[in-house]
Amino acid sequence: MKKDLILVLVVVGVMVFGSFILNKNKKTYTFKIGETIMKVGIANTDEERLKGLSGRESLKEGEGLLFIFDAEGYYGFWMKDMKFAIDIAWIDKDNKIIYIENNVSPETYPKVFQPLLQSLYVLEAPSGFLSKNNIKIGDFIAF
Repeated sequence: MKKDLILVLVVVGVMVFGSFILNKNKKTYTFKIGETIMKVGIANTDEERLKGLSGRESLKEGEGLLFIFDAEGYYGFWMKDMKFAIDIAWIDKDNKIIYIENNVSPETYPKVFQPLLQSLYVLEAPSGFLSKNNIKIGDFIAF
């Protein structure tokens, strides 16, 4: 019985430590939109894209989440399980912003937001960040 308890504690300890190491090493990237610098996390797997920012409490000013898709498409976003409002920018294969939705609140769920043009990337930023930094359709993002 005591050996089983020790084994369980060791396994749980390894899992917690491994989770800490993985989260600590989770990469963030910096890119520029006009004169504005952003620090973004990357969502480039189906699991990461499905989760997005849901469940998080907030984003700090200048932070965001960049969704990277495998091919261009008409990618729709909704506010399922979101706790705060965000700005959403769709970006084409040439790194140009093609569509923006500002101040999308959790109360809009289950409405889906999506552009009329195909995108390859989608950026989620704190609500008001895009307008505050004069980021608009036609601007280019330097990765």
